[in-house]
Amino acid sequence: MAAAITVAVALSLAFAMGQILYWAQPTITSPLPWMRVFRLPEPAPFTLTKRLLHVGWVIAAALGLLLLIMYRRTSGTGTGGRVRTVRACQFGILGALLLPYAVMPLDVLASAPLILLTCLPTTAVALLCVHRVQLYRRLPGWLLLTGFGWGVLIGGGFGTVMIVWFQRYAGGYLLDWEHPRDAIRSLYTLLALNAGMFSEMGKAAGVAVVYLLFRRHFDGVVSGAVVGAAVGLGFNLTETVRFMTVIDPSQAATQFWIRQVVGLMAVHVAFSAVVGAGFGAARRLSVRKDRLLVIGGGAMAAIGGHFVTDATMPRLATLTEDLFSHNQTLDLLVGVPLVTAVTSGPFVLASVVILRRGLREQAVGLAQALRGEAGVGTGAVTRPEADVLLSPRRRLLLELRVWRRDGLAGVRHLRRLHRAQLDLATQHWHRTSSGADSAVPNDAPLRARVLELKGIVVPAVRPSSPSAQEVPS
Repeated sequence: MAAAITVAVALSLAFAMGQILYWAQPTITSPLPWMRVFRLPEPAPFTLTKRLLHVGWVIAAALGLLLLIMYRRTSGTGTGGRVRTVRACQFGILGALLLPYAVMPLDVLASAPLILLTCLPTTAVALLCVHRVQLYRRLPGWLLLTGFGWGVLIGGGFGTVMIVWFQRYAGGYLLDWEHPRDAIRSLYTLLALNAGMFSEMGKAAGVAVVYLLFRRHFDGVVSGAVVGAAVGLGFNLTETVRFMTVIDPSQAATQFWIRQVVGLMAVHVAFSAVVGAGFGAARRLSVRKDRLLVIGGGAMAAIGGHFVTDATMPRLATLTEDLFSHNQTLDLLVGVPLVTAVTSGPFVLASVVILRRGLREQAVGLAQALRGEAGVGTGAVTRPEADVLLSPRRRLLLELRVWRRDGLAGVRHLRRLHRAQLDLATQHWHRTSSGADSAVPNDAPLRARVLELKGIVVPAVRPSSPSAQEVPS
């Protein structure tokens, strides 16, 4: 939990940096009419976000002081009520530092409910595909929706807030009256860098918080990439509605085609999937330096890809317009996919390769764990069941047979049994690997859960240590 709060504090520090740069910027005194764009009043949702963040900082500081006082007054063996108070304070700090970023996305989404409803079907289909790409052990649905919600509200809000900050202070620092063309070029390039850096930072923070609070659900690069893709889909939904209603409402249909059809599983989803894969890979590493290296490498790759995409896409779009003789229909149907493939195609390919290799590694690890569990003879997993669990095709055929015989209730029970068996095998795989840590639960409660689903009565198993429960790190 402390590490998750650190991530939230990092976002607040970035916001404070933008505010300080705004306060310190040189005054713009040019009489030119087009300079009014740098002196426009700030949007009301942005003002509300600032005020809520300032209040949130005060609340977080007060709760942090309360935690410090409680820590100094109590010993290491606190009562259950005191533990609950500590948890409440920690979640209160997280909420105070993060929830204000949701103001601007909520304002955009609430102001255009019909456009939001138009974008939801494609987003839902993409989210279902992301969930189904997990051929073996799958993340809980609520965890995937948590990452998606972060992308919609917190990631989308943080990225928008930091872009507004840049637009308000950049002119004072960068405008050059002797070479105005170069100044505008610099502004545009740095705007692309700012958008790439802080948009990916907001999305990566969501993956980091999910990873730190629910690390036991991460079993490698597959689960990490899936969480990252879910965060990216949420961010893409907010950005699509914003472009269709605020930035370019006259080309709403074009924006939908670009962001919800052609680029739906590219751009933000691909960048965030690479970031998430870094966190998933870190789950399997035992050396802290190696973990930081793969996480930082994924984040830097996403920032670089986002910057290059934003900086080069307009120029490439101009080239495709000339290539297709300014035929708008042909440019949309061929030019837009071509530009998307050139800019974010390498990241889509990288995500596919990462998922493929991750699934192969997962299959090998699960095969060893399942066959080892079957060899012990506890009854949780038998050898025929192990073969079925390792074959997604055979699991699907079995579900169809059970559906014809027992209906949806039978299929749901079968899926719960398979999830429990795969969870048992995955945690055993983690426990026997070099990167095992305290987030890996004990096998006994997981095995008891499988036997319970099979209808085999077993004595109740009490967790022997906090590591057997869902304990935030």
